[in-house]
Amino acid sequence: MQITNTSRTDRSRMIETDTGGMTRHTAELRSMNDDDAAAPLCLRPADDTSVLSELVAFSGVTRALLETIEAKDPCTRGHCDRVANLSRRLAIHAGCDEQTVDEATVCGWLHDVGKIGVPDAVLQKTGRLTDDEFEAIKRHPATGERILGCLPQVDGIRAGVRSHHERWDGRGYPDGLSGDSIPLLGRIVAIADAFDAMRSNRTYRNERPLSDTLREIAKHAGTQFDPYLASCFLDMNFQNDESIRMAGPGKSLRKSA
Repeated sequence: MQITNTSRTDRSRMIETDTGGMTRHTAELRSMNDDDAAAPLCLRPADDTSVLSELVAFSGVTRALLETIEAKDPCTRGHCDRVANLSRRLAIHAGCDEQTVDEATVCGWLHDVGKIGVPDAVLQKTGRLTDDEFEAIKRHPATGERILGCLPQVDGIRAGVRSHHERWDGRGYPDGLSGDSIPLLGRIVAIADAFDAMRSNRTYRNERPLSDTLREIAKHAGTQFDPYLASCFLDMNFQNDESIRMAGPGKSLRKSA
């Protein structure tokens, strides 16, 4: 992936994919100020064709999906909202065009919708998961993609939902994709999801300090995470950010997904 950087002040970047010597733009140049980069979730669609406009029109169904996910695993309450917020901020900071920013937001909201199909006993287990239980959790990205296939309003984010547990080195799931073959939305949400998971208390372990969490993102850039997006994420401001905090007790050695 080739990156053309412009001024750091206006946060303009261009993400280009190299294909047989030719270059194809996958995100348009965009100028953003500091307020934009730190903005909370926004439901103010720019026009009637934006993905957020479609989401607002279909908000009852999408909210029902989110409530269903969080009802199955109460310890993750607020997780989808925080991942959506972080995904939006990362997309802006990486210089993505407005449509991609909106799609990253919605993808963050709905990335875990497939956990509707995971047994409650597995989601809420406090001990280490068995191999079969972990395989059940690993099916949730593909299940989420199938569920969203029933909602044409969010069709553009289905690939991101399916791919948010893929890894840059090809060792993720469900398809073992690697590098730029992983959809951009999946690469964005993967970082936001991992960050929030580490920063949140769960039934199976306590939250990690912010400094440790950021070190983990840096450590796995280029293996688990897109190295460019990881660099952009680490460049974001997380001080006094309520969206990255979560209450609730928990500790164990359970595998996470």
